[in-house]
Amino acid sequence: MTYLQLQHVTQRFDNGSEGLSEVTVDIEQGSMVFLTGHSGAGKSTLLKLLIGALVPTSGRVVVDGSDISRLGSRALPWYRRQLGIVLQDHNLLDDRSVFENVALPLRVTHLGTKEIGRRVRGALSTVDLSDRGHLYPRHLSTGEQQRVGIARAVVNRPKIILADEPTGNLDSKSGHEIMDILDKLHKAGNTIILVTHEDEIAQHAH
Repeated sequence: MTYLQLQHVTQRFDNGSEGLSEVTVDIEQGSMVFLTGHSGAGKSTLLKLLIGALVPTSGRVVVDGSDISRLGSRALPWYRRQLGIVLQDHNLLDDRSVFENVALPLRVTHLGTKEIGRRVRGALSTVDLSDRGHLYPRHLSTGEQQRVGIARAVVNRPKIILADEPTGNLDSKSGHEIMDILDKLHKAGNTIILVTHEDEIAQHAH
């Protein structure tokens, strides 16, 4: 079933440049999609459109039947809570424990303390960091920090995971560990859109 569509999307910027031109894409629910291309090809522009940070110059971005460019100021934050966003720079808070970093997206919800704890422990288990919740980011390796970033992205049980160069700052071993986790999330039914410029990661699509 098609879950996400870009329908003839063009994105022009104030300086006259085009980030995307007449792009049409259908992504089925539960897919794992790789976006590749040189710098300036439009990968980041496409992600910003999916997040709702940009409104297309023309065309439509439709997610689960809703044109997200038409979402109001109240509905857009709700939509964004349906997304799990994994960045190249994990942006963890150094003054909070791993547990509290992962719990952050849940603190703005109406979930009780016990349910938050249960979800955080489940997310840390997914990224094989069940024994790291009490530590602070500075005590972790770069690869472990990125895994915490993934746990934080999925703790809210998002419908779509957007991963922007998630292995870009990692060595080969850590990069493969991240891809194994994303594979596991995909096999669990998550829709994943992954941006990469690394040929080795792109070959994972096969």
